[in-house]
Amino acid sequence: MSFEKYSPDELEVKERARSFRGEVEFFNTPITSRENILRLYQGKTPMWIPFTGEMTNVKADCDPENQARSGSGGIDGWGVEWVWVPAANGAMVKPGNPMVTDINNWEEVLTVPHPEEWDWEGCYERNKGKKSDDKIFEMTVGSCLFERLIAVMDYAGAAMALIDEDQKEGVHRFFRAVTDSRKEYYTQMKKWFNPEVVNFNDDWGTQRAESFSVATAREMLLPYVKETVEHVHSLGMYIDLHSCGFVENFVPLFIEAGFDSWGGQPLNDKPKLKKQYGDKMIFTHELDLPADYTDEQLTDAVEKFMLEFGYDNRVFFGGNMADPRLHRAIYEASRRNYDRLVAEGKAIL
Repeated sequence: MSFEKYSPDELEVKERARSFRGEVEFFNTPITSRENILRLYQGKTPMWIPFTGEMTNVKADCDPENQARSGSGGIDGWGVEWVWVPAANGAMVKPGNPMVTDINNWEEVLTVPHPEEWDWEGCYERNKGKKSDDKIFEMTVGSCLFERLIAVMDYAGAAMALIDEDQKEGVHRFFRAVTDSRKEYYTQMKKWFNPEVVNFNDDWGTQRAESFSVATAREMLLPYVKETVEHVHSLGMYIDLHSCGFVENFVPLFIEAGFDSWGGQPLNDKPKLKKQYGDKMIFTHELDLPADYTDEQLTDAVEKFMLEFGYDNRVFFGGNMADPRLHRAIYEASRRNYDRLVAEGKAIL
């Protein structure tokens, strides 16, 4: 496989599109953004480092949780009430009265959502226009496992239930139900939308530390995560993990579970993790730049990023795309890097 070397003409903007990262410029690239990202997921060397914002990200609007967590709030499929918080531009579980205080009794108060019963036909008709042959189509699933436990018990109750010998069996029954429901969710996504990538959303850390030990994660969470990832792969889709907080000690478990990529926060030592595990999972990183950065600061930051993290092009860039200078700088640097990798015989083609 051969491609022409990078040319500045590639920076011609062919399209502008909205994404969760802001407006995205799509350049006059040698291959489509979809082809480039698939190369990354297939274990090959992408021609440029993809921005996460290049993917079209959609949440299923037939999911009662997505309905409850947008606009005016409401009740999700488990029976949990969410309220909209304008200051945060998001929703939270209605505070002060957790639905479950003893997870052993969860079946008495919660309902279990059955995604096969949702209006997927209507969801598809409302969102099919967002699909494109040139872009990766990604669908997001929120509140998996620990986040779902928090939603029904609040944080303190959920953290305690994971390690309380009297509640562990109830947690396992609950996680069994969550996993079965989520697997059906992914099955319906495949049937109706056939996305290339789906998301698994479960925050396992705080700003300072993990929410629980590695041993607890292995005992209480990992079996259900592995089962879910294997199900997604059996459907022919890649799966990206969204897990916020300080979670770098969980990365070996993320890899063992089989996740294809992880977009954690910069408070984790991403360059170190990339060097240790970059051949086993795709990492996402961004640049540490002041809000009013100069062109010189941008050049220095991009050089450091490529040296410490983007040296093989096999990463995602997760930075804000509001300033087109940033996108163009990463694109040009990584395209030139691709030419170097090919010339040195280091590109995976």
